[in-house]
Amino acid sequence: MKKRIIFFLPFFVHGGASESIFKLSKFLIKKNFSILVISIGKNSYKHQLKKLGCDLHEIKSSRALFSIFKLRDIIRHEINKKYSQTLLISNIHYANIIALISCFKLKGIKIILTERSSLSELKIFKNPTFFLKNKIIYNLARYLYKYSDLIVTNSIYEKKFIKKNLYIKNIKCIFPPSIPNIKKINNNNNKFKSKKKIIYVGRLSAEKGVFTILKALNIIKDKYNFIFEIYGEGDQKNEIKRFIHLNKLGKIFLLKGYQKNKNLIFKNANLFINASSFEGLPNALVQSINHNVYPICSDSPGGNMEVIKFGKLGLSFKTGDVNDLKTKVVFYLKKNLKLKNDIRLNHLKKYTEKNSNMKYFEILNNIK
Repeated sequence: MKKRIIFFLPFFVHGGASESIFKLSKFLIKKNFSILVISIGKNSYKHQLKKLGCDLHEIKSSRALFSIFKLRDIIRHEINKKYSQTLLISNIHYANIIALISCFKLKGIKIILTERSSLSELKIFKNPTFFLKNKIIYNLARYLYKYSDLIVTNSIYEKKFIKKNLYIKNIKCIFPPSIPNIKKINNNNNKFKSKKKIIYVGRLSAEKGVFTILKALNIIKDKYNFIFEIYGEGDQKNEIKRFIHLNKLGKIFLLKGYQKNKNLIFKNANLFINASSFEGLPNALVQSINHNVYPICSDSPGGNMEVIKFGKLGLSFKTGDVNDLKTKVVFYLKKNLKLKNDIRLNHLKKYTEKNSNMKYFEILNNIK
């Protein structure tokens, strides 16, 4: 009899969490697991997941909170099916709370909570409404997380944070499957010797700090020869377009949209910038190092500093500080910094799909 794995991710759109679940599902299907993926609303990976042989359930609900009873009905139905074991793997703090409430007093289900972002982000808020919402989620996490069978984080930072603040011991760190394999050849380009190619890859949303990058590069655009390519989609796209237009940056600041092929993104790039206010463990940051593209990242809560090996594989700047980022970019341009290949190759082993998948496989096989 197969084990049934239920993945619950409310917003299954293009991004790190969805990509990690897709890769893990592909691996587990080959290992004879049965997979159900539950989202709230449309699943952007619907066709790919179905092609793998996964079952899907798109809950129709206007808000994640309103999906609790529907999710409970689905889980109850799954428990009654003939599987050797049924496990629910929830993703991201608010979804974890919904999952725990939905499974209240249900027997025959094992609950694994994964933190692909950071609970510390709940201490960051834009207005009183967000403050209240984040405080409620954080307090619920402090009370409810102990009722899970296991918590999995994707950074050592988050593992330590949860241990310290939620007093939970049953917790493991599994790094995300950021790269399929390690690129051993130094493939950094020679096409842009005089003009450097700087890139950003990720969602175009406030927490990603794209405007921090725009403002920093705008300050130095007349002194240094570079182009800046922005890969991604999001609710700040029009604001970014407006900034580029108002500052007459259209020839060197280029919006490239979402690009699935990472080789095309990082090909010929020299510098990658991550300016997030908070992170889980960013795949794009790992991918930049794998493609031998020098990274500069914020020192935000989450896994950024782990990925750059605390300065051995990149530079960091104070989160949200435009002038500090500008200084670090100028330092990179003046020094023409390169990654040390021996450190890079050894460090990347922990972020491969094989490493991540095998660690999940071990947990799912042994959980009682």
